[in-house]
Amino acid sequence: MKIKKLKSLLFLIFSAFILISAPNLINPVFSHAAAVKPEQGGNMEKAGKNFGAYILKKDVLLKLNKNYGLKAYITESVKILSQRGINKYSEVIVPFSEKYQKIKLLYAYTLLKGMFKVPVGKHAVNIVSPDFAVNYPAYSDIKYLTLSMPAVEDGSVINFSYEIDNFKPLIKNGVFYTNYFSYTIPVRKIDFSLIYPEGINVNLYLHKLSKYAVSKKFVYIKNKKFVELDASLSNIAAIKKESYMPPIKNLRSYIAVSTYNSWNNLLNKVNAMFIKAEKPTGKIKEFVKSALKNDKDKNGRQKAASIYYSFVKSFRYIGIGYGINGYKPEPAGTTFANGYGDSKSLAALLITMLKVVGIDAYPVLMPSLNTADLNIKNVSLKQFDSVIVGFTLREKGKNKEYYLYPDSSSYKAFKIPFGLAGRKGAAILRRNGFKFISTPTEKPNQNEKIFLLKGRIGKNGTLKGRISIIYKGLYSNFERTSLKNINNYRKKIKAANFLYDFIPGAGIETFKYKNIKKINKNVKLNIKFFDRNYGVLKGDKLVFHSVIPVDMSLTRLVLKRKRLYPLIIGYPFEHIGKIKIKIPEKSDIYYLPTPLKFNNEAGSAYSNCSFLKNKDELSCLYKFESKKPAVSVKDYKKYRQIIKAYVEYLKNYFIAVSNVYFY
Repeated sequence: MKIKKLKSLLFLIFSAFILISAPNLINPVFSHAAAVKPEQGGNMEKAGKNFGAYILKKDVLLKLNKNYGLKAYITESVKILSQRGINKYSEVIVPFSEKYQKIKLLYAYTLLKGMFKVPVGKHAVNIVSPDFAVNYPAYSDIKYLTLSMPAVEDGSVINFSYEIDNFKPLIKNGVFYTNYFSYTIPVRKIDFSLIYPEGINVNLYLHKLSKYAVSKKFVYIKNKKFVELDASLSNIAAIKKESYMPPIKNLRSYIAVSTYNSWNNLLNKVNAMFIKAEKPTGKIKEFVKSALKNDKDKNGRQKAASIYYSFVKSFRYIGIGYGINGYKPEPAGTTFANGYGDSKSLAALLITMLKVVGIDAYPVLMPSLNTADLNIKNVSLKQFDSVIVGFTLREKGKNKEYYLYPDSSSYKAFKIPFGLAGRKGAAILRRNGFKFISTPTEKPNQNEKIFLLKGRIGKNGTLKGRISIIYKGLYSNFERTSLKNINNYRKKIKAANFLYDFIPGAGIETFKYKNIKKINKNVKLNIKFFDRNYGVLKGDKLVFHSVIPVDMSLTRLVLKRKRLYPLIIGYPFEHIGKIKIKIPEKSDIYYLPTPLKFNNEAGSAYSNCSFLKNKDELSCLYKFESKKPAVSVKDYKKYRQIIKAYVEYLKNYFIAVSNVYFY
């Protein structure tokens, strides 16, 4: 889970970088999503109070030269309104790459009472390495410019300005840049300008902005003709944050600048870099031969699986975000020798291995659930933060597409993370160019948590038995990630915490986690337990709750009564409980609640218990199904209702056994 969080963080960092790419000589091209007018008027001070601050003014000036060098000049003023704003905005952090960028602080000061300037001290301006660079040496070039703003108090204004010069392109001869107009705090005014020589291609994509928001004029600089594009917005409402909401990038208004107006031209560049990297060495061929030593007669799919399982055991993922080291993958031989690589370098190595056995694999560029959906009108590589491997096999007279995820040791062959499932991407098909694809969507039964219990309850309320929990799909990946680097003592604590959640007085006799390192199998937990005081005697009756864990994560999903945005879970899933409990002989079930049955577009819930008198056995089945990775605002009320009913049912479900004293 730390890797996933770090991956999200670094992708946001690299999205801030100014990336450079190749030219096409045409006039500016505009494409745009549905226009959204910013909220006008209102009291900005009052609006900003809820957020602790607001952006008073922001200016972004981009200067593009004929050689596709880009300089960005950023000037920002932030009005502080409360302690919350002081805590969040008095430390300014600007990420940059020493390998590709130069940064220069132009000025920084705090304005007090509208008239007193307090400049930032020289010891308050630092270039530092981020914490993650210690464990991820591939990021040693990533630095932070940090400004500790002085004398920040309620009513003060933080002012700073800096220049970023992109002296080395991440992709040859071109530019990608995104300027945002809306933030999670209100904005009084943002001005954006782009100046470039006439004749250079500039493709603009407008997201939640009208094309009329951008004006164009010609200017002369040193007797040379330039194009100037300007946009200015005022009184922009803050994007309200909400738990389990869509990516902020989907909701923000922005201008994306690209020097490409053709995906074919852009992806041809990427294709050439991958082909250059995919050169098999003798050691790579030996590795493939060893992986297939017992699979000589197997088909293409089986060979791909064998190579994949050997691959993920041998090579470590250390990259976060698609833009590290530019868009150029390391040569396959280099990644093989290092034993690690980032997303694109691992993909290039795995593709090379598959090609050794005649499988024509190819890279697939993907945006994960951590970032915005792919928009084909925005011709930019900045939309992608992952690379997976695809290939097509002819099976039973039909072409079938398969995908492999080279970045992790937790996923089965042909399974990809839920954050990439059902997402649009770009498959680079080599001789046939490229195509936009959608990865397979997940079904609820792919992500199951299955709880199995067989036990016996005694006449004095003792309960003992065996529990098995089977984790499938993403649940198996989550458990494997949390378990593979901990010792046996910590594993026991983890198992005990799980058990105590629903049987607080239980003791563990034995426990065992299975298949932690076998990624082609589901992780399982087996527990042998006892509880001397599970049931409560009430006269001639023994009363006890049904033995089923209540997953409180379901409750956390629906704490809000109403939502502003769709509920983004990310994956469909099923929770299943199957319980069999022997009760004392010659006794009978006195009380069983009525069955529960809910079903709607968003999910379903089912619970029922029955008693087999001839076997003295209580049998219960529980099932909750969440049908979709995202729940619309319209369906949220139904989804909340079904979870609420299911959780309340489990927590209040009790059973009474009578005549436990009469034998």
